[in-house]
Amino acid sequence: MKRVVLFSAVCALSVGASAHGQIIMDDFEVDSSSSYTVLDDGNAPSGDGTPDSTSAFAFDYIAAGIPLAPNSSPGDVGGLRFAANETSADAGAADHITAFHNTTIIANSFTVTVDIYMGVENAGGTTEFANVGFGSDGTDFNSIFTPIAGDGHFISMTGDGGSSSDFRHFVEGTPVNSGDSSYLASADGDPNTTNAAGDLYQAIFAGGDFPGSPGNRWTTLTIDVNPLLTTYSLDGTTIIETATVDSRGQIGLGYGDVFSSVGPHFVVFDNLNVVPEPTSLALLGLGALAMLRRRSA
Repeated sequence: MKRVVLFSAVCALSVGASAHGQIIMDDFEVDSSSSYTVLDDGNAPSGDGTPDSTSAFAFDYIAAGIPLAPNSSPGDVGGLRFAANETSADAGAADHITAFHNTTIIANSFTVTVDIYMGVENAGGTTEFANVGFGSDGTDFNSIFTPIAGDGHFISMTGDGGSSSDFRHFVEGTPVNSGDSSYLASADGDPNTTNAAGDLYQAIFAGGDFPGSPGNRWTTLTIDVNPLLTTYSLDGTTIIETATVDSRGQIGLGYGDVFSSVGPHFVVFDNLNVVPEPTSLALLGLGALAMLRRRSA
């Protein structure tokens, strides 16, 4: 009888884990804010105490004139919208916001995907960055500039290519500078560049309002994580490869303005998914099997 119970329990685990295998799946069609901790300048340790950012879960971006996200189905309308430095109330200061999903990722290897739309006013530049990361303890917002804050791994990127470092990544307390071998893009006389002029960025974001940058268009970010290597890809092209330091922690979606500029700029995230790799599912199954064996002994 014990063998039958053990077999049934393991089968149930295998079916549940392999049915798409999602650790996190959020299409933001409904208000999922209860699944996130939102940190901004008002409640984060690195904040200045004066929040000037906004968040909107289940934001109807279709009604706002934004096209359907690449991983959405016809009829979907919802996303997660962030904006920073919305008014002049916090004049002279930077502004940041990050939403951390309250699920702690403990898989050995996993993939994060999310659709990103960075809305940029054509008439002028921004100093605003979107970021996506993993492995955070969720106690401070993620920021690669002014102030440097957060932990774990994350990528930070501009929408308009207006920075000399438009695609930067962060590893456990430290922003990684342009010129590091983790950056795979190159420009004339500028190997391992983070600037939007780099060949990979230009190929991914050809034409449009901001060549080399994701402003006013959707892009899909994929983060592939295993115990040794983390890769960041945009629309299927890998732009960063770095050693994995610690993958255990929370997924974060963030936005920030590193200066005090006020403008109608924003980011919309959609279709956040975290899926364990087959090796992780196998390890999960073996761990559960060992636990059930101990219980049945």
